[in-house]
Amino acid sequence: MAKDTQQFITLRRFSISIVSVVLLIWAGTTGYMIIEHMTPVDALYMTVITLSTVGFSEIHTLSESGRIFTLALIIGGTSLFFFTLSNVAVFFLSGEWRSHWELQRNIRMLRKLNDHFIICGYGRLGTNVATELQEKGIPFVIIDTTIEKILLARDLGYVALKGNAADETVLKDAGLDKARGLIAAAKTDAENVFIVLTARTLKPGLHIVARADCEESENKLLRAGAERVVLLYKSAGRKMANLLIDPGLEEYLDELNDAKNLDLTMSQFSVSESSSLCGLSFRQADIYNRFRVNIIGYKLPGGEIHTSPIPAEVIQKNGILIAIGKPSDIDALKQFAAGEEVKTG
Repeated sequence: MAKDTQQFITLRRFSISIVSVVLLIWAGTTGYMIIEHMTPVDALYMTVITLSTVGFSEIHTLSESGRIFTLALIIGGTSLFFFTLSNVAVFFLSGEWRSHWELQRNIRMLRKLNDHFIICGYGRLGTNVATELQEKGIPFVIIDTTIEKILLARDLGYVALKGNAADETVLKDAGLDKARGLIAAAKTDAENVFIVLTARTLKPGLHIVARADCEESENKLLRAGAERVVLLYKSAGRKMANLLIDPGLEEYLDELNDAKNLDLTMSQFSVSESSSLCGLSFRQADIYNRFRVNIIGYKLPGGEIHTSPIPAEVIQKNGILIAIGKPSDIDALKQFAAGEEVKTG
């Protein structure tokens, strides 16, 4: 039997036990009020001392009907006591209470997510993606079909949801309507195609990146709606070749991607029409001296990318700047590009 099913059964039996105790007390109180014409307080007192078998004296001498009712209450109470005790012991000793608490905590965190990423698949790739996002302080939720992986993710403090990411209901439960993007990192290319297709149908404007094992799957994923497809073996092959040819450069690029080492980050953002940058040449904008940020690329509104924009090139509305610098400097330039007033040194 699956672990999550066992947890549900244990929790259900525990809940039934508690409810049964409450109902038995209610039935006993009502019975004494009807049979012995006791007040509610006296009837409740009589019920509790009878079920607990503490041996205190009766409120008054019981009638024959009252004694028969008391015997039935004692027999029912004793049986229910052992049933409840066993279920409570199983619930706490097996650690199901902890799993239940973590599940409720996961649900609360899931409801609070906004502008997050959805990681579909918590395998080797999904694990590394989650680690990177966690280190950068970016919110995300994990979806996987395996309960063991979900529990592992929750143990690390991640928000995780068990289910098939190609299922519309599961994606909606993961907050797709509020999500910033989705990473399709399931075990097979076929699964990723269905995930991408479902996500794109539900939210046409969603940013989607998918993994693929073979080049034949790349076009299928792009047609399904992925904006970018990462061919793992191709990427790994290129990296290994670069390590052989020029290991120093590859190490430098790795450090640039690791903001913890050099306190640097790479980012891209568009230039708003209301920004003072709009209409200026790169020479006039003097971005490095004003923000201490290097522009390493510029994407024209039409999609053409200039890897080394010349000083005379004019920054256009909706053009995209690709920059590298300290996170605080990048944030200042990003705000300025959006049209906000920013003090520069």
